[in-house]
Order: sequence, then C-alpha cells, then structure tokens
Amino acid sequence: MSYAKSSLGADEEILMIARFPWPYHLVAWGALLLLGILGVGILIWALMMVHFATTETALTTRRIVYKKGLFTRETMELGVSTVEQIELHQGFWGRIFGFGVIEVSGTGDSEIRSHPMATPVKFRRLVTDARARDRKLVVEQPAQQQGPEGRTRSRRTQKLKPAS
Repeated sequence: MSYAKSSLGADEEILMIARFPWPYHLVAWGALLLLGILGVGILIWALMMVHFATTETALTTRRIVYKKGLFTRETMELGVSTVEQIELHQGFWGRIFGFGVIEVSGTGDSEIRSHPMATPVKFRRLVTDARARDRKLVVEQPAQQQGPEGRTRSRRTQKLKPAS
C-alpha cells in the first residue's frame, strides 16, 4: 500500500498519484542492457528501481503528499488550502515527451518539489481545481452571528448555542 493511501484522513480521497515518466524507465533498462556486462549497468538499474519504488508524489482532496526513502523516510505534506504558487519546470525533452517537475509553494516556508513526473500539466490542473473546491467550501460555510446574551447562532439552524 502506498504512503498516500495509508495516510488518508476521514472523507479524503486520492485525486492523482504522480508516476515517473517512461523515458526514466528507458534509461534504467538501457543501462541494464548496455552496461550490464560490466556490472555497472546492474548497479545503475538497481538504484533507479529502488528510487522509483520509494518515491511518491500524490494529490488528495485536502493535501499534496511527497514521500521518499527506503531505510529512512522523508515526507512532506502541504494542505491544498495553503498553496500559494505552483511552478511547472519542463525542459526541451520534457515538453516533447510530456514530463516535468512540479514545485508547490505554500504559506510560510513550506515547499514541495516533486520528482520528475509524467503528465505534470494534469497534476497542476488538479491542484488548481482542488484549491478552487476548497475555497468554495470555505465561502459556503455560514458565518456565525452573535445572538442575545453573547450566544452564537448559525444561519442554517437558527438555534441558540452557548458561546465558546
């Protein structure tokens, strides 16, 4: 089970798990085939396969999750509501073959830089959509009104509740 799936909160679902693009797998297999005779290719292939298996970037309905590591785990999570900027970095070959790196900046010093991923434009669009949904939910929540004797009442229920 992936880290993102195992760390889902209540009423949270995964929108996308970013995968490494096929050219990166081609390099790993090419190293194995071409340099395997020397033993160097086997080492390069093994290291790349471990990296592919232990690195994950996922977008859920509430947050962006980045995890890497085999023996030690490094995780970073950024709430969708705190995202301030999304940058897409694609070089020449990335534009041709459809891969790139996403850099997400949040409030404060929080920042997540993804691994090279396939379909980064889709990932960026899904983050933007999730931010819009999150903001819409915040706007739709009713504001609390001050009732008599310092009590608050919701516009929905119109019942008096003790002030906290």
